[in-house]
Amino acid sequence: MEPITWGFIVAAALSGVIGNKADVVVNQAFGKGFKAILNRLKQGDEPVNQELQKAVNRSFLLAQQSIVLNCLEELTGGRKYRGVYDCLPQYRGDVKWLEQKLKQLKAELHQLETAEFVAVSVTSFAEIELLLTPDGALVGNSIQTVRDKLIDAVNQGAIVPYYQDKVVQAGGGLFERMCAFFAAEMSNNPIVSNIVQGQLLTQINGNLQEIQAQQLTVRDLENSLRDLAGNVPQDIAEIKGLLQRIDQQLVMSSPPPVPLQFQSLIDDKTEGFVGREFVFNAIEAFLQEQPNGYFIIEADPGVGKSAILAEYVRRTGCVAHFNVRSQGINRAEEFLKSICIQLIERYQLPYEVPLHPDNTRDGNFLARLLNEISTKCRDVADNACTVIAVDALDEVDLDSQAKGANVLYLPASLPNGVYFIVTKRPISLPFVVNKSHVFNVMDYQAESLDDVQVYIRQRTHQSPLLQEWIASRELTIEEFVIRLGEKSDRNFMYLRYVLPGIEHGEYNDLSIENLPKGLEQYYYQHWERMGMTAKPLPRTKIKIVYVLSEALKPISCELISQFVNEDEFTVQEVLEEWEQFLREQEIEGQIRYSIYHASFQDFLHRREIVKKAGVTIQGINALIADNLAAELGL
Repeated sequence: MEPITWGFIVAAALSGVIGNKADVVVNQAFGKGFKAILNRLKQGDEPVNQELQKAVNRSFLLAQQSIVLNCLEELTGGRKYRGVYDCLPQYRGDVKWLEQKLKQLKAELHQLETAEFVAVSVTSFAEIELLLTPDGALVGNSIQTVRDKLIDAVNQGAIVPYYQDKVVQAGGGLFERMCAFFAAEMSNNPIVSNIVQGQLLTQINGNLQEIQAQQLTVRDLENSLRDLAGNVPQDIAEIKGLLQRIDQQLVMSSPPPVPLQFQSLIDDKTEGFVGREFVFNAIEAFLQEQPNGYFIIEADPGVGKSAILAEYVRRTGCVAHFNVRSQGINRAEEFLKSICIQLIERYQLPYEVPLHPDNTRDGNFLARLLNEISTKCRDVADNACTVIAVDALDEVDLDSQAKGANVLYLPASLPNGVYFIVTKRPISLPFVVNKSHVFNVMDYQAESLDDVQVYIRQRTHQSPLLQEWIASRELTIEEFVIRLGEKSDRNFMYLRYVLPGIEHGEYNDLSIENLPKGLEQYYYQHWERMGMTAKPLPRTKIKIVYVLSEALKPISCELISQFVNEDEFTVQEVLEEWEQFLREQEIEGQIRYSIYHASFQDFLHRREIVKKAGVTIQGINALIADNLAAELGL
């Protein structure tokens, strides 16, 4: 099937402008101007082609999405259970197909916004030219031709009669909805409006001027499309969502979607990401059903809270901040500075950057920005929303803020259209808010096990070394997937360590039954396998690992060697031995190290581990403090 090109929808709009006019000369002027643009695009005017094609494809996909959502609403009454539509038994097959169709459309919309442009083929241009008569006028049945092509494209593979009927519905079907969406693009997307005005209408109006006919404007095309839209309500949620997307896309064109300091973290956390759709569905339902509020993702260490949030940020490009205790990114002032600057730049608010220190001393300035953004977004569309993602509230240094204040000075109440998606461990924090929904991932054991098994299966198929280990133990891949999934206790951090360990030969002497059970046992078993409990104790190694754990920021090999009074070569050897537990970064021209995941720090803090290691946490912190004081001459 050839793509639905922008030329079809523009031709339909031009036909609507012409209407029942009998003036053949005017009709020819329209057609000749239209053909001139086609000829130009055939010669490779990709920027124009790209923007118009993107706009019309988005309209085409959103039109389908609006039909699917209407069908789901009518078949289920909007009822959901754990993010999944609930319906009568006779509709389950149809609803399942519609849900799959909705996921497909969302994926295609995401791909449209992120993928590189693919030029429209000459065949597609030839099809558009079928809308022109030999003498250059638009054919009289252009609108019907466009409508038929759209319907044929969508109904291929459609198996739900209820959906098919809505696609062809007179006055409110696919074609009319697409016209409504594209009219919204032309009204609210200045890129599209300027291209239509500067490219297409310049050609057409040049021809009209020659015959002294009235000039055509972008508004004429918009009105034509709205007339063609017929009975489609102009305030349907999808059109409002489109306006919000356009507005946010335009204001976000200059600044990066996420501060560069978090980009590598997001890339790392989302590498090989699978599943968790039950979480994303719950987030989407919360955004649709609530006017504002906090969506709180809770889970035990290693289950994947940060990865879920990183994937959400990657998919949506929302404003985000990641607290990382081991990197020293966990102070309230840093959070306020990061989020406020992102909001100012993204929504073009009238405040200078860098911020005045007073604006990051408490949450008042953030609250002001959120109120201004709420008002600004409502001016674009009533249901426009701002989503802010904040990771690891439990890693925040509460000493960096006033006692009694909410963690990170997060507002107790949020204005309409403003949402926070936050993650935390299931522990108590100073966090009192008016509207919130706690989503405990640990309550979704079956879904999490499915995701873990998908991940293991995917990694296994990609790794000959894993396949060799499995075969040597006379297991099938599926047996390995099931049994390692059980061993993991549904913990992705466990898999991040154990699967590479198998590949690197660390478990060549073990059967799958002897692999550690769960993340905590993995840490203890690995601690022993690395000789950290041997007699005599390897005190230098232990000191180095504990210094890394207690350092408030990433530190260099040189600085560690000063702390533990050992040469850099010895320190570097230990760092290489423990590299799988470390995050390595280049900062100010130096390679610096920090603990990769907070769960390992928790393990090192366990009383029996500290006791057996022959150290004290207070002693390690005093060692760090004394060396820093000496370095500063204090």
